[in-house]
Amino acid sequence: MTAAELSALAMALNATVRASRRARVPLEDLRQSAIAADLSFVGSPDSRERLLAALRELQVAGVITLPRGSKGWEPLPRPALPRWVARPTAAKRTPLSEPQVAWHAELSWVPAFLATDRPTAAERSVLRAVNSFLGAGGSSIVVPLRERSLQLTGDEKMLDTVSRGRLFAPGRLSLDLLAAARISPPLICHKVGAGPVLLLVENYATYHSLSATLPVDGEAGTITYSAGNTLGAVLTAIADRKERPKALAYFGDLDVRGLEIAATGARLAADLGLPWLNPAERLYQLLLDHGHPAPADTYPGPDKARTAAHWLPPSLRGPVLDVLIGGNRLAQEAVGRELLTRVEVLSVTRSHTMC
Repeated sequence: MTAAELSALAMALNATVRASRRARVPLEDLRQSAIAADLSFVGSPDSRERLLAALRELQVAGVITLPRGSKGWEPLPRPALPRWVARPTAAKRTPLSEPQVAWHAELSWVPAFLATDRPTAAERSVLRAVNSFLGAGGSSIVVPLRERSLQLTGDEKMLDTVSRGRLFAPGRLSLDLLAAARISPPLICHKVGAGPVLLLVENYATYHSLSATLPVDGEAGTITYSAGNTLGAVLTAIADRKERPKALAYFGDLDVRGLEIAATGARLAADLGLPWLNPAERLYQLLLDHGHPAPADTYPGPDKARTAAHWLPPSLRGPVLDVLIGGNRLAQEAVGRELLTRVEVLSVTRSHTMC
């Protein structure tokens, strides 16, 4: 198998493996590489399946080996993923050849870019795909970017990522060149007032109650339903809008997974050029005060709980850690309509502001 036969994601993972100084490359390094190559990995329900498929490609290519025993695998959530991958010994390693390419006139800048800018494997793969597309005459029909991405790379989300990076700097690639248009999914929003904060809410019942009760003269101007794991897609759609929010806040369940989604969303928002995704501190404080602890599906352990809680402000971390390390969670629906009709929340991002 040559480099040209690997998927863009597998190419990105291969670059991470080759750059690592470790004989065994940890799963978390591979996850971060996948997110860097494709921001849609954040919160994507099929991210584990896609990551495993790319690792299997590298295994078939002979550039990694996977653990043999069950102890080397992370069993849940499914599908199981290897806790690490290993580079074969030098005698067994199969080098991936880089084919020679005659670049299309529209890509005359590419040789200099390849020589000086140290492109990633994913960027190289995209450039070769675009070169083939232009060499075949391109297209006169403008299609959604994900359709063009699937056509060129075999991954419908790849161009979502690279189109925001250096390959699409002025004078390089463009959506016009690819006959593609960025299409955003519809957002479920409720306009509250003129406040500067766009408040993203994990669950629909809480979104509905906050929409009905937050004051028009409060800090939250708009409420958006973020639908749990789809936070990454929702933030991307917000970034695609012409009018961007002045400030972002997020309110979700108090459990490890919910906090991990929020923290990853904060990093994605920054990558998209949006304001930092802040915790809705006042709403989380209400959840701590009025929530009903219930056993979590899995016990995260103290280290994972501390990492997840780090996204929260210091004033909340201690009480939240007591909940998480105790093996419990708090569903955000405890901050419901009955409570919100008794407690007027003027500020969602500062816990001390209350009428």
